[in-house]
Amino acid sequence: MNPVFDIHSDPRFWSLVVTAATALLLGWVITMIASRLGKLSAPVHAELIRRMRTWAVIIPTVSLPILLGPVALAVGIILLGLLLFGEFARATGIQADRSLGFALLVGFGVIAAAMIRQQYALLLFSAPLFAALTMAGGLWKDRPAGYLRRIGCANLGFMICGVWPAHLGFLAQWTSPALLLWMILAVELNDVFAYLSGKLLGRRALCPNTSPGKTRGGLIGSLVLTTAFVTLTGILFFGGEPVGEVRLLVPLGLVLALTGTAGDLILSSIKRDLDLKDLAESLPGHGGLLDRCDSLVFAAPVLALSLALIERLTRFQPEHLHALLP
Repeated sequence: MNPVFDIHSDPRFWSLVVTAATALLLGWVITMIASRLGKLSAPVHAELIRRMRTWAVIIPTVSLPILLGPVALAVGIILLGLLLFGEFARATGIQADRSLGFALLVGFGVIAAAMIRQQYALLLFSAPLFAALTMAGGLWKDRPAGYLRRIGCANLGFMICGVWPAHLGFLAQWTSPALLLWMILAVELNDVFAYLSGKLLGRRALCPNTSPGKTRGGLIGSLVLTTAFVTLTGILFFGGEPVGEVRLLVPLGLVLALTGTAGDLILSSIKRDLDLKDLAESLPGHGGLLDRCDSLVFAAPVLALSLALIERLTRFQPEHLHALLP
């Protein structure tokens, strides 16, 4: 079966782009009205405006590589992964380790080949290959002090910034670009829902030592709202397909909400350990790229494996997904 990547014959992609742009405009209008009525404090208003400005950049930036096809999407994901790893390396202090250069070149090269050739086994092979190269490179330097930290951080960074985001490329080719964009919107909106719910309903911190701003009310609000968004839009855009059935959309929404929140908290744990507020300041109102993409990075492999399970248990048509499971 050939990969599914015909964006021009799938009007759902453009419908999702219009939906995202409309939601952004509506959010800006609501924010301005609420601010004028005194319903929002100045800091919250400024934070929301900064986030929406960044979203105005994110929407076309995400849509363009998907629009240009699988090779352009693979290139875009690799460039994003290298930028993410750069932020991670600078934050953890491993950027000075020049022995990582060759391992990164080979590791990301294998990931690119895996996405373009649609070979999931090749993607999985990139992780032990990168581990072997970094461990060997560390031995070559003959500097055992800090060896475990350097190798551990490098391989954790490669998984977070390379292997896991690469699942986005597989999702686009094995399902449809529309489903990939839908998943990205759901994950990013989960962050917005958690932020707003936390401000409105937040009382008790979820993990006070990890992320004091995350509350149990925010988690509950994000679970409810993200699941509702996934279910309603899933029926609207994918009705008539197995993935558009309520019995699958509800647990899928819960999984995306929980995974996105977990990704956010995991990166917060890393930043707390490094005594950093943000890993970088490349996106106004969002910190660095990795700060913005943390939920998406963690949700991508989970969604890919979830859809693979759906395909095994139903008549879900993208047969390439069976390669994710034995």
